[in-house]
Amino acid sequence: MMIQYNDVLNELQDYMLDEVNMQKSLRIKLVNDKSNIKKQNEIKNHDNIKKKTLFIPKEQDSLFWCYFIIKNGEINYETTNNKNLLLTKQLKIDLVSVIRKNKDIVKMYKFDTITNIESNLANDNNININTFLTLCAINNINIIYVCKKTYYELLMNDSNQIYIVHEVDALNKYYNKYGFELASEVSLNTIKETLYKIDKIGKPIKGLTCYKVEELIDICNKLAIETINKDTGKRKQKKDLYELIVQYF
Repeated sequence: MMIQYNDVLNELQDYMLDEVNMQKSLRIKLVNDKSNIKKQNEIKNHDNIKKKTLFIPKEQDSLFWCYFIIKNGEINYETTNNKNLLLTKQLKIDLVSVIRKNKDIVKMYKFDTITNIESNLANDNNININTFLTLCAINNINIIYVCKKTYYELLMNDSNQIYIVHEVDALNKYYNKYGFELASEVSLNTIKETLYKIDKIGKPIKGLTCYKVEELIDICNKLAIETINKDTGKRKQKKDLYELIVQYF
């Protein structure tokens, strides 16, 4: 009987609340707590990275502030107080002198005339993409501009620091909204594989004779333009494909 009693005690040893088991239990709890905290932090950091991938300035002239941050850094943006229309206007007027000092670069890239760029900076509420790209060229900044299903490359140097600027949906129909992100190999490959590349920002499509039918079909696929005639079930003719592409822009 005593032997059976001892056997029972031995089997219950791991479940008794003695000092050894209590210390063991605490050690297991600490390990599990650390593991859970680590997992929670990993999830939180991943969510933060996803949220911060594309930064959209809240100010009205978001494209100008994209340029300001890319050029001067996020700290300067965050520490710049009263980013109102008055300050924005003054900063843009100051850039007019930058344009005048770099006329050779402005003329080389031909995004727009010096007169138009200066007028855009001095008189308009929002800068346009031509002015933005000119300022980036002057400051040797690599940019990929994405608009809907198209992209344009301005690669000024051989570094891997490339900024992707997106035109995004705006709540206000009177001006466009922009955001930017630092490019990664994955994001660059996705853009190049799925979007249509524009060679000239002011002339997205060349003449009809410059394309083969297969090239027009590839462009249509990237722009999500239907290439099959629903009535006949046959592929649309070359001139019809080209006309649809022209209408897209």
